[in-house]
Amino acid sequence: MLDLLLIPAALLLALALRAVRRGEHRLHGHLMSGAFTVIGLRVLLYPRGLVQLHLTTWLMTLAAAGMTILLGRRALAWRETRSFVTATPRLHRLSGIATLSGLAITTLLWLLRGHH
Repeated sequence: MLDLLLIPAALLLALALRAVRRGEHRLHGHLMSGAFTVIGLRVLLYPRGLVQLHLTTWLMTLAAAGMTILLGRRALAWRETRSFVTATPRLHRLSGIATLSGLAITTLLWLLRGHH
């Protein structure tokens, strides 16, 4: 039943990617943080229901997402001219691509799991 929490997380993720394409970077950050929170809640509410492989991949994905969010805050600071580190947006973008790839692999593993 807790897997239903992944539906709003996927919706938040889609809306966040749409927001960044429209140039709404602050909204993008809020929506990504929301998706991170919902997925984190799913993993933390009932970790005993996850096999060790699934728990490990979800936690690695959450760690990558957390790092990406922190880089996103720094990229937003650069965009709003509160920082002068020009490489931050590029690092955030690369980290986001890696996180989304990891999320795709994790979700694929999750969907292909065997039910006993």
